[in-house]
Amino acid sequence: MPNSLEELLSQAYSDTHELLKKPELRKVVKRGLLISYGPPIQEPDLLLVSFQGGGKTSSEEWTTWPRRLLYLDSDQKFGKTLRELCGKAGLSKSLESSAMALPAVFPQARDGDASQWKLKKEPYGQWRRHSAEWVTRLTDAIRPKVVMVFGQEASKVLGIEWSKIQRRHKQNHQTFGLSTFRGAPAIYCQHLSRCDKTEALKSFRYAKKLIS
Repeated sequence: MPNSLEELLSQAYSDTHELLKKPELRKVVKRGLLISYGPPIQEPDLLLVSFQGGGKTSSEEWTTWPRRLLYLDSDQKFGKTLRELCGKAGLSKSLESSAMALPAVFPQARDGDASQWKLKKEPYGQWRRHSAEWVTRLTDAIRPKVVMVFGQEASKVLGIEWSKIQRRHKQNHQTFGLSTFRGAPAIYCQHLSRCDKTEALKSFRYAKKLIS
């Protein structure tokens, strides 16, 4: 039984790479695989959970975690917007030194292929279940002050139901919500690759209030 977060995260990588040995599971992993976007941090201010890496952050099949949170140096839209909104909300220090980030689905995929991963059909369903189980176990060990969940698809994989929901009226598109995940306060935010920044900023400012 792992007795530290680092050991548990190492086990997550080991178990995930065991799945890659199965041909039916390996064949759908075409754009790399990533579990943690940065090093393990106990009781961080923020745990950021998105649906799936887009394959642009790295197409590598990572066997361990990066030494530095990848979003801090990313030139992709999600990372740039994340840094901008954290700056406006007073969360830059938290992002730089007290944040972890996990995808709800470990194999990465291009935006054009993401629709396959939104379905529960096999072998995609097995990857979704495997990933969700590990995100749950890791969150229990991480014990974050706040979990920020980006988008409906990540919410669905983890089975999070939202209250205090706000929507963009014209599109009936959810922009904000509150819940809990594994005992931590959870805040819904639009996916940062396609968000209204003014609306998304509310989620970050709410997180700041919970952390302070």
